[in-house]
Amino acid sequence: MKTNAYILDWTLTDYAEVKQALIDIAFWFELEREDSKHLRVAVPYPRVDEFAALVRRYLNAPCNYVDVQYPDRQCTVLIFKAKKFVITSAEENEQAKIWALAQGLPPEQADWPMSF
Repeated sequence: MKTNAYILDWTLTDYAEVKQALIDIAFWFELEREDSKHLRVAVPYPRVDEFAALVRRYLNAPCNYVDVQYPDRQCTVLIFKAKKFVITSAEENEQAKIWALAQGLPPEQADWPMSF
């Protein structure tokens, strides 16, 4: 199964609970590497809101985020604790960056991959 979301373990309040919640609601995931706790998750587009609701419960800072890539739809979904962005253009991407930086995201971390 192809993964399209990336979760860094250090952005979460409870890594074990997130893994269990993903299992409970049937999201397929894998570890980035055997020696890593970062998760790669397969998020079908019709379930992105369900995934966003789950992730939001566990993000440990307003500026931490999870990105979900949908190249076939030419969009990226960014999930922050307080907001979700569906990005389909450079203008929307810039708006998301401005918002994220205002939340405290360091500029070097505003480099999410884009699928538009």
